[in-house]
Amino acid sequence: MRAIVIVLINILFLSCGASDKLTRAAERSINGIWILRKVDLDTNHKGTFKIKLLDNIPTECIENTNWEFISNNNTGSYALSGYSCRQNGIYNFIWSIPKEMYGFNHSILLKPVNKKMKSELNNKGYRMQLYELGTNTMTWSHDRIVDGEKFTILLKFEKQ
Repeated sequence: MRAIVIVLINILFLSCGASDKLTRAAERSINGIWILRKVDLDTNHKGTFKIKLLDNIPTECIENTNWEFISNNNTGSYALSGYSCRQNGIYNFIWSIPKEMYGFNHSILLKPVNKKMKSELNNKGYRMQLYELGTNTMTWSHDRIVDGEKFTILLKFEKQ
């Protein structure tokens, strides 16, 4: 009986370690400069939709923006610019990839901060699923329910 308990405890520790290794590998892979190339909407619903992300940033303002992720201190920034964008400027954030829990996919958390890396939004943040993370491509997904319909917003990045 004691041997069975020891084996179960070892399996528990080994399974936790695998998730930690995967999380650390994902954090190292995301390090660098990425370009948010495309924002897509995955739904069966027909129609035209205006998508706003993060702090009400329109799609046309956030597509083709540079995002920098620094993995040694989990900080980053993105730069909005363009004639049609009223929110031009550099926006800082703190990011993390929490450990996978209860069989859910990995997610990425973004917390907007000021230049001093302090939150001005009462610790408000955003969680998106880390749908894909390759050497040169990354896709985040974010589900929303609008009028009872599920919409999945896909953010597709390319590494620079």
